[in-house]
Amino acid sequence: MKPGPRPKLRRCAHCGRLFAVDPRLKKLHRFCSRPACAKASRRAAQKKWLKSNGGKAFFRGMENVQHVRNWRERTPQYWKRNRRHHGARPGAFRLTRRLKAVLKSVALQDTIDTRLALEIGIISRLSGAALQDTIAREMRATMLLGRAILRGQRIPGAH
Repeated sequence: MKPGPRPKLRRCAHCGRLFAVDPRLKKLHRFCSRPACAKASRRAAQKKWLKSNGGKAFFRGMENVQHVRNWRERTPQYWKRNRRHHGARPGAFRLTRRLKAVLKSVALQDTIDTRLALEIGIISRLSGAALQDTIAREMRATMLLGRAILRGQRIPGAH
């Protein structure tokens, strides 16, 4: 197999490092693909666009003013939204500051048996028991009840 042409190299206009020029872009390809250089490329493109005639006049004129007024009338709730939760789905779970502080203090090894601790805590709270034997008996009875519910069996004392 015959090797293809060598890629043309150019220095990045931002960081000065050599990069392979995309042959489809040729003279337009002035920045490398590093994140900081891509950001600089976008800034340069915006600056160039704003200097052009289209950029200078884009936001001016009664037509554009009317467009913004119409948009504001169509979306009056936009300005009243809580900016802290911008982008969050309605009804999405949000951590409170207090819960965030608690979660920061919980180490990974402490979360491994969290489910068991949660189950024991719930049984203890519901039954009012604090002794392990009583809690174990309650957990066993609760598990049997849960299995019966999942199997669709009739539960004595339930409506």
